[in-house]
Amino acid sequence: MKKLWNKILVLAVMTAALLTVSAFAASVGEAGTVNADALRLRSEPSTNSSTITYLSTGTQVELMEDLGEWYKVNCNGTVGYVYASYVSFQSMESAAAVSFNVESVAGKVGVITGSVVNFRSEPEMEDINVMTKVRAGDELTILSVSDEWCQVVYDGLEGFVKADYVSVNGIPLVDPQGIITGDCVNVRSMPSTDGAVLTKVYGGELVDLISLENDWYAVSVNGQLGYIRSDFLRVYDGVSGSGLGSDIVTTAKKYLGTRYVYGGASSKGFDCSGFTMYIFDQYGYNLPHSATSQWQSSLGTTVARADLQAGDLVFFCDPSRSGGKACSHVGIYIGDGDFIHASSSHSGGVRISSLYESYYGGYYVGAKRIA
Repeated sequence: MKKLWNKILVLAVMTAALLTVSAFAASVGEAGTVNADALRLRSEPSTNSSTITYLSTGTQVELMEDLGEWYKVNCNGTVGYVYASYVSFQSMESAAAVSFNVESVAGKVGVITGSVVNFRSEPEMEDINVMTKVRAGDELTILSVSDEWCQVVYDGLEGFVKADYVSVNGIPLVDPQGIITGDCVNVRSMPSTDGAVLTKVYGGELVDLISLENDWYAVSVNGQLGYIRSDFLRVYDGVSGSGLGSDIVTTAKKYLGTRYVYGGASSKGFDCSGFTMYIFDQYGYNLPHSATSQWQSSLGTTVARADLQAGDLVFFCDPSRSGGKACSHVGIYIGDGDFIHASSSHSGGVRISSLYESYYGGYYVGAKRIA
């Protein structure tokens, strides 16, 4: 279900002070977050004492006693001591600010994110309501947001646009998520590389976006608030995977409808492996011209179906068409269970299909990540 973010949009200036490493005295019973890798939980408050276990970055602990340089903590029922400088606390005042200090987007400037969006006189999907069209990058003033519609003023006209196609300060109003583009990215306690590392996120993971300020996104990761530099994530548009994988999908979609030609590997016509070979060649990857050869090639690594990302190759084998080979068909995964492929001459050439269709689900072989 889509989530309308305007109801809980946090002020960027408020977020900037949200999660600093606490200079205040932590209170007994407060939850702290480990900000170091392999932090020792010891039996006594001394480096000479035995190690009970190791705590990873982002682990939550409950403060039982503040001993100055050491904290006595409870971690999932295990009690021990940790060095205080490796545990961060969020002030209760800041936590309360998240819950109660919110603002409406009314009066703010919104930016159109859809390529071409209908500007309507009423919040209804009727042709007679269309007054004009707005395009990506156009700015408008938001009057209100409700029921997935934005009431706005654009070029002196008052009307409505779908909230799905509007962002404020770089954050979409609907389903505001970011996808991690770095391999392993630190989530920090404040918008600075000086901030303590609260946890780590990995390429392809989704995080909830709160605000964007000075090239840092305030984010929520599994309910934990923190900051990620903007060059390590992008606004999620429904296409997961690495930035390159998403670019491959974008390029592949340009050829939707291109006719199927047996042995074809050009924009004049493709067969299935000719299509994937042609697309990946534009990114410097030299794939062989057959589905089986691409599957058995040393290029790339195999990935589980549950871990599919945009840009991955997906392979199928219909015994009636494979001639005894390992694969009979190949396509490019685009996200949400769909893939793009050069289907057949009677199926419209390059098209999008679902892995959940009985045919493709039944003959699915596996996947490889090339890029």
